Amino acid sequence: MSVSAPIPIGTDRPSVGTLTAGRPLVLPHAFGASWRRGLRMAGRALVGLPPSSWLLVDVALISVGINLAYVIFPPFPLIDTPHIALWQASAIFAFAVILASLVFGLYERETVMGRSRILTRMLLTAAATTLLAYGIIYVIMYSTVSRRVSGFTLSFFLISGVGIRMGAWWCVHRMHRGLLVVGSRALFQSFERARAEGLLNEYHLTGYATPRSDGQGNVNDPFYLGGIEEQLANLDRLRVTDIVVGDAATRDAQLMQWMVPCLRAGCRVTNEAIFYEKATGQILVEEITPAWFVFADLKVHCDEHATLKRVVDLLTAGLGLLLTAPLWPLLALATRLGDGGPVFYCQQRVGQHGKPFTLYKFRTMRTDAENGKSVWCAPNDPRVTRVGRFLRRTRLDELPQLYNVLRGDMSIVGPRPERPDIVAELCQALPYYSERHLVKPGLTGWAQISFRYGSSVEDAKRKLQFDLYYLKHMSLELDLIILFRTLGTFLRGAC
Repeated sequence: MSVSAPIPIGTDRPSVGTLTAGRPLVLPHAFGASWRRGLRMAGRALVGLPPSSWLLVDVALISVGINLAYVIFPPFPLIDTPHIALWQASAIFAFAVILASLVFGLYERETVMGRSRILTRMLLTAAATTLLAYGIIYVIMYSTVSRRVSGFTLSFFLISGVGIRMGAWWCVHRMHRGLLVVGSRALFQSFERARAEGLLNEYHLTGYATPRSDGQGNVNDPFYLGGIEEQLANLDRLRVTDIVVGDAATRDAQLMQWMVPCLRAGCRVTNEAIFYEKATGQILVEEITPAWFVFADLKVHCDEHATLKRVVDLLTAGLGLLLTAPLWPLLALATRLGDGGPVFYCQQRVGQHGKPFTLYKFRTMRTDAENGKSVWCAPNDPRVTRVGRFLRRTRLDELPQLYNVLRGDMSIVGPRPERPDIVAELCQALPYYSERHLVKPGLTGWAQISFRYGSSVEDAKRKLQFDLYYLKHMSLELDLIILFRTLGTFLRGAC
């Protein structure tokens, strides 16, 4: 993916409309400018909507849904257990939706920024709404509600709510927010790389500026805009909505002199670490200090969280073994017939707190793949068997690790465990690599769904950035997002 070039002052970008025959439709200049301006306004409005606005939207959706349900499926009169009245049903379902939405963070700003968050939180809200509403109606009020009415109501809420939020997500990600970097060329290049990898698609990079006009930047660099104070009058014409300040620039004595005018101009100003974390789902390893672990408020020693996670692990692993049991003989037979080697592969890995354990997998490589020496996996690795390629693509080779989860060596979600010799090498090369062992390794993880197979120290560094993000933000909700996306990876790989 190519990186957006800086916008010369007083000029506009080409306008892109809907796709026609696989090519972007270039709109007329006047209409394209209006279209972009409308998208920017819509995107800013949707991102800046207060939670009360989304709450009113959800209450309206649930009310419309239940009114339509009572019209389409009129309740049958029952002698012993009467149906609840329409107004009572509307109030109870609206209360349940509001409470469930607040619990699962449906009204947080980050929700509309990601499709996976929208789907996960809407599903959790709909499920919790059903349980809460039925609990109030059946247990407290000793009444009943038609299953067809509740099913139609929740389906209407789920479909329409997801549709509206997906429309909001589309507007937000099509408004092309302008990103201005205040710092060095190297910092700007890190954002260029992130955008080239598809992590900052909602932004266009306008360039980078320095805290002062003292020749810190290369005047011949087309991305260098000069001192930030010189650009204050040009923020609107550059279409800048976000300003990222490098660590060195935050120590400048004149920081407040130019930051306050930027805030008054409606720009969001944040430092590089916070912006990178929110925009890409990673933690910049270069910005990590011992103080980061103090302020990150890690939950690794929270007994309540650990207990809940262990219960979920046991239930999920047990259910997974039960559902996949019919596949095991077929996978074992295919592996055995492939090259006549053993079915399972046992290997030492590093677990929580650096303790080694034996990990189990369906074998996907030749029996002479390593000969006792750890070797990095590579794309299209010739050591992988024909059956192994299918198993790796669908992640079915990981199924025996459900046994590791039941034993307590692993969790369903967490950083992937590595071999001891590779861990020793990476601990020497990467700062704070050993801290990923504060939690149990996982069958799947944030790094696994966000990055490819690692085949080098640089890849391990990128995966560490995702692992540190998970370490900071781990929760039941994030685990569910990872599981949903892992399921999507399995389904795509099986096709």
